[in-house]
Amino acid sequence: MMKICLLSYDTPHLKTAQVLIGLHNRAFRSVDLLLMPFTPRPERSVAFRHRPFQFEGPDPRSLAAFSGGRVLDYANWRGILTDYDWFIVCGSNLIEADFANSGRILNVHAGLIPSVRGLDSFKWAILNGNPLGNTLHRIDDQADAGEIVFQLPTPIFPEDDLQTLAQRHYENEIWMLTHFDLLLQKPSILDLPQLPATKRMPLETEAEMLRTFDTYKDRHASRVVH
Repeated sequence: MMKICLLSYDTPHLKTAQVLIGLHNRAFRSVDLLLMPFTPRPERSVAFRHRPFQFEGPDPRSLAAFSGGRVLDYANWRGILTDYDWFIVCGSNLIEADFANSGRILNVHAGLIPSVRGLDSFKWAILNGNPLGNTLHRIDDQADAGEIVFQLPTPIFPEDDLQTLAQRHYENEIWMLTHFDLLLQKPSILDLPQLPATKRMPLETEAEMLRTFDTYKDRHASRVVH
């Protein structure tokens, strides 16, 4: 069995809990957690919250006890680097270049690299008319530029509203993290153009994204063919 360590914050964190429990349900036991210091940030004003609120749920030490794993201090990452087959990013601050370039860290980015990179990928994909999906990739010391392992487009249906689509997109991200081992065995990489990375979407731009959603959905939704 692979030796797995989740990279996260030293605070309750929803995605960390979802991934650890998902791995546990797949018979991954003794999953450890490598915890970074957590500094709360002021909540940003957004027109649409495309991801669930993250900083809630079980304490990471409770998760480790449930899994039979250990809680490790991020400051000691050099001493444990070779102890694990993979480190899985559930949440993180800036990662040192030596660690990022180790080839052992996997992440799921909520966009289809290299066309959709950077922050607020779900929103920017809709605004710019790009395909929507998630990318499992090794990280390196560049933003969303590491080796792509698997890309999973997010299905879009005529009945979707923005909330149902965002939920499906997020659930696919969690599924990919909890099934990373299967995806490593059968890579799937789309042929996409490289586009500039994005920053946080400003409120006024979000308003435009909301206005263009129906047009985006009409263009990309799967339909029954009679």
